[in-house]
Amino acid sequence: MPARPLAPEEEAVMRSAWVWLFLCVSVGCSTRARAEEGRSGLVLGAAFGVSSIRTAVGAVPARMELSASFPNLKIGAMLRHDTALVLHLPGSIYRYKGAGRERDRGFEGVVPSLQFWPLDRWWVMGGVGLTLDAPAFYDVKSKDEGKFHLGPSVTLGTGFEVIRAGRFVVDVQGRGHYGAASVPEGTRKGLAFNLLAGINWYQGR
Repeated sequence: MPARPLAPEEEAVMRSAWVWLFLCVSVGCSTRARAEEGRSGLVLGAAFGVSSIRTAVGAVPARMELSASFPNLKIGAMLRHDTALVLHLPGSIYRYKGAGRERDRGFEGVVPSLQFWPLDRWWVMGGVGLTLDAPAFYDVKSKDEGKFHLGPSVTLGTGFEVIRAGRFVVDVQGRGHYGAASVPEGTRKGLAFNLLAGINWYQGR
C-alpha cells in the first residue's frame, strides 16, 4: 500500500514533536552532566502525605479509603551520581474492622529498592521486599492488637526535587505500593497510591 502524504497540519505536528524531542534530549544531557558533581555517600529521607488505599481479605468486600501516609523512611547509599541503593519503609494507615474492636492499622513494608535519576531533579524508584500488616502505635489497647503479619511487597514510585538547600532536598513524590499478608481472617491484600512531600539528606551534596 503506498504511503499517504502528510497533510500540512500533520507535518506541523511532526516538526513540533521533533523539536520537543531534541529539546528534551538536550536538557537531559546537560542536567545529567551537572548531576555527576552532586549526590554521593549516605542517603536519608522521610516523607508524609495522603494515601488512597484499597484492602481486601477473604470473602469480605474490598474497602477503599483515604488516609494518612507515614513515615515513608529510606536509608541507603549512592552507588554512583545517579543511582542509589536504599532500604525503603513505606506506610499507609487503614481502618481494621475484623476480630475485636475497630481500630487503625498500618499497611507498611520493608523494601530494598533502587532509586535512579533519569534527569537531574527527576527520579524513579522501585523495589521488592516484605509487607508488614502492623499495629498503629497510637491505637493499641491489648497484646493481641500489637501483632505483626507478614507477606510479599512491591513498590514503584517517582519524584521531583523542588527545593535544594545545601545537603537537604525537598521533593514531591508519587508512589504505588502493593502487598499481601497472612492475617487471622485469611490473606489481606492491599494496594495504596500515595501523594507525598519528602525531605532528604545527601552526605555528599
